Amino acid sequence: MPEKSHEVVAGFVIGIIILLIAASFIVILVAYSNKRKKRFIQEQLNMQQLFKEQLLQSQLETQEQTLKHLSTELHDNLGALASLIKINLLTIPVNDPVKATQKISDTADLTRQMIADLKALSVSLNSDHISRRGLVDSISIEVERINKTEQFNAVLEIEDNLPVIENDKAIILYRMIQEILNNMVKHSGAKNIKVYISCQENIMKLILSDDGIGFDLQAKMQNGNGAGLHNLEKRALMINAKITTVSSVGSGTKVTIELPCN
Repeated sequence: MPEKSHEVVAGFVIGIIILLIAASFIVILVAYSNKRKKRFIQEQLNMQQLFKEQLLQSQLETQEQTLKHLSTELHDNLGALASLIKINLLTIPVNDPVKATQKISDTADLTRQMIADLKALSVSLNSDHISRRGLVDSISIEVERINKTEQFNAVLEIEDNLPVIENDKAIILYRMIQEILNNMVKHSGAKNIKVYISCQENIMKLILSDDGIGFDLQAKMQNGNGAGLHNLEKRALMINAKITTVSSVGSGTKVTIELPCN
């Protein structure tokens, strides 16, 4: 009997130990799970904060670019029109009714053109113009601006049935495209710039290419001059997009942005 009692006690103790180990394991597992959950929630909050920061930065940069465009338009276009209107008014030949009538008619045409250009500028100054016009129309305006310089042949090709992009994502995506086009205008030495937009299998693809001098992509990243490319990659990550840059010396540059969409 005593031996059996010892076996029972030993079995009971072993059972308690096993239960304690199992309970400890469950507690550790729950604690680990809660820790992972908290870390996941914190990571999501961090991503949301980063997205808000990127959105604000993109909005500010877009406004800055718009103001630069405004300055150029006021100086180069509207200023020139105003000067022509002034010259025409000061040189109307009052003693020659025929020529005076033609001069007044020309001045009226210049005035109408100036009013139309002012209206277009007024629209572009609205910081909400991307959400009102839509992403594609906003890109089209950028392409028109490039062509107005008469230094490039910029083409926009769009496939039908493009999806509607959320406004916050559209602003960041638009700023990325704007930055890429500005770099092509400033640094590529290209004559032709092309923007191609399509959507296949729920992936919106934007391809921006030029026939410029290109650059050594690997060397640019290694020597610390790839800050602009890193910034584009960071913004792509914020909107769950993928960006790929292909370039080599003498072969132009092609940048592809792929964005999941419904």
